[in-house]
Amino acid sequence: AVQARRAARAAAGAEGGELHVAAVHSVAVGVLPDVFARWRAAHPRVLLHLHEYATSQALEEQVERGTADLAVGPAPVDWPGTVIPVGEEDIVLVVPFDDRFAGRTTVTLPELADRPWVRCAMEPVVHGERFLDWACGRAGFSPRTAVFTEHTSTAVRMAAAGVGVCAAPAPLVRDAVGEGGVVLTPDPAWRRTVTVFSRVPPTGAAEAFVDLLRSAWPRLPAPLREYEDCPQDGPAVA
Repeated sequence: AVQARRAARAAAGAEGGELHVAAVHSVAVGVLPDVFARWRAAHPRVLLHLHEYATSQALEEQVERGTADLAVGPAPVDWPGTVIPVGEEDIVLVVPFDDRFAGRTTVTLPELADRPWVRCAMEPVVHGERFLDWACGRAGFSPRTAVFTEHTSTAVRMAAAGVGVCAAPAPLVRDAVGEGGVVLTPDPAWRRTVTVFSRVPPTGAAEAFVDLLRSAWPRLPAPLREYEDCPQDGPAVA
């Protein structure tokens, strides 16, 4: 009943009412502040409610229950409703400012074989393995985990402090790393697709929000699959 009432309000248009948006934490921190600011300027009478989740699984479960009109995060698996790709995220690595690689812009995984890692609950799964385990395995080693965190922004801060190397979406890292950390690009590069998904096709305010999100998303030079160094038959799943 709550979902039905909310859908009716959203369908009424983008000039009034409210819109509930759910997102994984990394997207909520890294991309949505700018998007929400643009939305408020264009639709000041529409109240936004943001629901944040640490994992894609929690996000999908809550949207299935009708918690929000729209979800923003990695593409869900076997989603019964609408899924709309909106952009891509570069995945970057964070090390402390005094790291031996701090003067560089790129680093290969084999060069990090002796390092501890700060891992996050949001880490995607590829071929049944956490992405970092899978990627490092292809590079010939198993990553040594120092800390597991719930939120990506915490992992970034831990990495900047010297706890271990962290892999995280670039939009979040830009604001979360602070002055104590250095951002490196993996070679080859890692990118993942981010989508908007919902139980029913977006209409009214929800549709207007999707359009704004797609136009405001940080542009990349060329579309890539989920992770550039993943095989075509094995897209990343968060």
